[in-house]
Amino acid sequence: MAGVKFDDLALQYVLSDESNKQQAISEKAAKAIEESTNSRIAVGQWVASINRWIQPSDDLGDDNFITRAAALDFLASTLSVLRERTFSLRADQIKLLVTFFGSLFSSDHRAGVTASTKALRHLVSMPTFEATLGNDIIANVCKLGEDFKLQTPATRLELYELFLGLLQDPTVANDLEYRHGNTCGFMTSLLDLCKNERDPLNLIKWFEILKTFLQNFSPSEDVTSEVFKAFSAYFPISLRASAAPSGITADDLKSAVRSCFAAHYRVASHAIPYLINKLDQGDAVTVAVKVDILQTLDACLLQYEHPQQSVVPFANQIWSSLKYEVRNGEVPDTIKATLKVIRSLTTRLDDNELRSFLVDAWRDLVEDLSSPTYTAQAGRLLVAITGATTEAFAIITPQAIPHIHITLKHTQSGSHKQELVALLNSILSVRTHLVDTSNDTSSGQLKDDLFGDSLFFDAYHPLWEECSTGEITTEKVGILKKIMEGLAALVGQQSSGASPSHQLCSTQACEKIVGWLMDPSIVYPLEGGQRNEPIVNSDASQDIRDAAVVALKKAVPLYPPAFQLLLQQYMSSLKVAYRSQLATHDLPLEIMLVASALCEVACSTIGDEQPVLSKHASLINVLLEGLLWMLSEQAPPRYWTAFISSIRLSIQQSLAALSKQTPTSSQSESQSITKEWYITYIKSVEDTGAFQFDSKDLTDLSTKTTGGSEADIIDIHRQLLAYSLSVVGQLYRRFTTVHQPGDGPPCIGLGKDFMKGRDPIVEQDICLHQLGNLATTVVRALNEEEQRSLELGKDVFTLFNSIDLQGVLSPLDDYRTAPLSMGILQGLHPGVISLEHHAQALQDLCAILTSTPSPCSDMTRAALDIFFTILSNKLRAQNQNNSKEKLPIQESLLNTLTKILNTSSESGLDAPTSIRIFRSILHFLAGDVARFQSGSSNSNLLLNAVCEKAPSEPTIGRQLAKNFEVLVSPKECLEKENHAIRKRLSGEWLYYKAVLPYLKYCFPSVDVDETAAVNRAIAIFAVLKHLKYEQYASDAGQIVRICIRSLSTFETGVEMDSCLSVLLEILGKEPDALREHLAGLISGMVTVYETARKAPKAADSAVKVKGRERVLCRKSALEFFQKLPSSYEAHHLVPYRQQLLRPLSTACGDSVREIRRTALMARKAWEALA
Repeated sequence: MAGVKFDDLALQYVLSDESNKQQAISEKAAKAIEESTNSRIAVGQWVASINRWIQPSDDLGDDNFITRAAALDFLASTLSVLRERTFSLRADQIKLLVTFFGSLFSSDHRAGVTASTKALRHLVSMPTFEATLGNDIIANVCKLGEDFKLQTPATRLELYELFLGLLQDPTVANDLEYRHGNTCGFMTSLLDLCKNERDPLNLIKWFEILKTFLQNFSPSEDVTSEVFKAFSAYFPISLRASAAPSGITADDLKSAVRSCFAAHYRVASHAIPYLINKLDQGDAVTVAVKVDILQTLDACLLQYEHPQQSVVPFANQIWSSLKYEVRNGEVPDTIKATLKVIRSLTTRLDDNELRSFLVDAWRDLVEDLSSPTYTAQAGRLLVAITGATTEAFAIITPQAIPHIHITLKHTQSGSHKQELVALLNSILSVRTHLVDTSNDTSSGQLKDDLFGDSLFFDAYHPLWEECSTGEITTEKVGILKKIMEGLAALVGQQSSGASPSHQLCSTQACEKIVGWLMDPSIVYPLEGGQRNEPIVNSDASQDIRDAAVVALKKAVPLYPPAFQLLLQQYMSSLKVAYRSQLATHDLPLEIMLVASALCEVACSTIGDEQPVLSKHASLINVLLEGLLWMLSEQAPPRYWTAFISSIRLSIQQSLAALSKQTPTSSQSESQSITKEWYITYIKSVEDTGAFQFDSKDLTDLSTKTTGGSEADIIDIHRQLLAYSLSVVGQLYRRFTTVHQPGDGPPCIGLGKDFMKGRDPIVEQDICLHQLGNLATTVVRALNEEEQRSLELGKDVFTLFNSIDLQGVLSPLDDYRTAPLSMGILQGLHPGVISLEHHAQALQDLCAILTSTPSPCSDMTRAALDIFFTILSNKLRAQNQNNSKEKLPIQESLLNTLTKILNTSSESGLDAPTSIRIFRSILHFLAGDVARFQSGSSNSNLLLNAVCEKAPSEPTIGRQLAKNFEVLVSPKECLEKENHAIRKRLSGEWLYYKAVLPYLKYCFPSVDVDETAAVNRAIAIFAVLKHLKYEQYASDAGQIVRICIRSLSTFETGVEMDSCLSVLLEILGKEPDALREHLAGLISGMVTVYETARKAPKAADSAVKVKGRERVLCRKSALEFFQKLPSSYEAHHLVPYRQQLLRPLSTACGDSVREIRRTALMARKAWEALA
């Protein structure tokens, strides 16, 4: 680039105030230097280009300093570009530039420091930089003296970066050490220069410089002491929030200064005594500072090399100070940090030093372990020491375990025993961890002889016998819970050393432990009436039961044979319990609770070596065995329901647990279930005995059923899913019977177990509904391809029986098999539901649900309504054929609706029948609303007719309006997990269709009478209570006015509860919408509460339901009062304070505890307004 004039470039740079232009100028200068044929001349011209600003001048104004700084920055910026391009100047040129820029530190403190520092940093990074220049740079910079602290933080940061770069350069560091020796004169100069630093970001760099110096140099003791004083002067360090705009936190500073303390073992003689003295200042040290001290001490102990010189001399001093932090400490954070230090200290000691330390520590601990006051604290210290290393564990446990045994035998204090058992449990956990992580191959290093049967029979066994007999007090409950925790850990103890590990406890001891844990978790809950269970109260019993389940979840993976013992005990106990006929009312509930516990235990075993499918399948199989036993005993249906619910829970949790497993390479390529594979698989399952529900052969289930090449790539999760589907099929076939009339198609009715007159029909129907829910759980877990391959769409009607039925619901037994069909249908993907099989069912349902009198019970009708909702939602109507199938149904429902609303006709429909049919229509619409079609006018005719006409009906309009919530209330069948079609804006769409157009009809007018207005408001709030506030926020003002009127026109019950729910939602989201109406709202709410409280008491079920509704109204009214003070400023509410205090005082005596609690909080909030 001949012809480039550096003088012009320098002038352009100085005059420019745009960084982009300055960068471009620097790049031009750098390119000129790179391409010059004589770099010596080019560099000279480049440096000389700023002479006009550098020469001495009489002008001492700020402008002159600014331009000089810009001129120097031109050189620094050019060097930066050269460095980025890996272009290096010659050594002699670098030396001249270092001399030039170095001279500016003593002559141009205002203008030259920042640019000179940047330039020097770029020069230092060049390959041709001579290490000997490092000393000159430090000497020149130190000439700043007192002017150093006058520089801006950004300038000082550049200087710190320069110092750090020099010290981290090995060649520069070697030269400095050669020149100065252990006196390190350059460091003394830096300490004097930087001693007053306060900027957080600069301190981070300064501490890094000090750490680097300590690690890379060998200073004398005096210099080390001075460096220690430099950083320890900042300890403990803190930071004001406003002092760190750079983003530096107090933790960053603490970490930086901590790294200086732990930088090198030569600092130990200064650091450890200093930290211990700080710690021993007692109450003068805050918790945060104490934790900082302990963390710093821990870092020192872990990072110092040569522990013989840096740690051992201070071991006793550290122990003597820190043991009191645990012994007398009360703050968990401090205690935790202290224990970590003690553990770190122990890890740094070896051989004789470790033995000497442990002798001294044990001397202090042994007395505290014998004292109920200090056992817990001493136990923490002991666990910290024993868990540090295998050597420490081996030295101290032979003394600790016998001492704990003796103390347990002699102490009379229940709390003391509990603490001692907790200590034993902790030592067991520590040993398990050491066995898993230790690389020590010496046999018996972890004292195997102390942790097998001897520990069980010497410690746990006698204590269990003592605490599980006689009256079980709260104190004994605590001990028993700790014992069970320890037994679970004891079962899993393995031998140490290089030989193959084995279980330390004998089979006899393990089975006894499992037996003990089964008593409170299985035997007592099921056989409670048979056993003399001496527990004083139900809470204590539940505590022990929960603790036993937790212990089993830990023990069973460690001792796999225990799971079969649990299943055997479960079957045995439930048979004893049922045959004894004691507490039979609670037995079905206990069957489910114990089964739930067994499921938790089965899911906790997923990580062990045994094939996981066998455990889950064994549990399901045992539950099936229990169900069939109950059927053989002709037990009431509530027992069947208990087992079916338990099977459902077991399948649900097992599938969830297996799906969380990380897939292996083969599982990640797992194929979907096909019908051919399923048939082969289930046949092999039946060959193992599963069809007879015999659990003893199922332990080999996973290996016997995965022999085929296709099965090899079906993962265990899908194998369990297939097995679960076969269980559902078996139960369906058991509870149904195929009837073959002479010439007609086959029909499906209830099985022989449902003998008329033997059991309450309600209980039978509940069982059928639960079986349907079980089917839903399994079917929905299959993907669409699998459902289609297995032809589950047909099974909706065949109920897994081998017959040919298409789209026909069986009328036998008054349609009571409907819940079974509904269960399968609910889990299907929409793509599996087709015109071929399901369109006819939709028409049949329409006829069944609109016929009079109703051909089924209310419970069966509920299942048919859900069936109606599902088909309306999932039967796709995206093409013309499907639309033609659904439109006649809408027309039929429109005619039925007209019949219901035409009170002048002689239809003969009574009110209850009309309401039932109307609810069925709403269920059909609910499925449509979830997957609404906004473009089609014909598809919404039924919804428009319902919204327009139903609330206006003069006789039953009010009852019809209450049921409008069916349109949008939560329904399991419309949840995403059941593959329902739900559009994101369905709530908004319904609001604009069914609410907004009718808001104006909620007030009487020429065209709207009082009755119609009230009915309309009831329908609107029935919908609004299930919508989000954002969906109707734009009309909140009008809705609030309707609310105020409704407070005096609605009945106290469902109607009022809907209104109050909407009011509370508005108050929570937009209080301003209510502010102008506070007077009317408060007086109206007071009336609502008083009316709801004066409800007459009666015993019949209908009045009881209304009583619950009134309780909800009272609670909502009081919640409204409670939230007002936090929603508005006091001056808006003070005028109503006296008006409200009296009703709130009355409400504090309400008969319902939760309402009293709400009233007390509301009264407190209103009293505070004064």
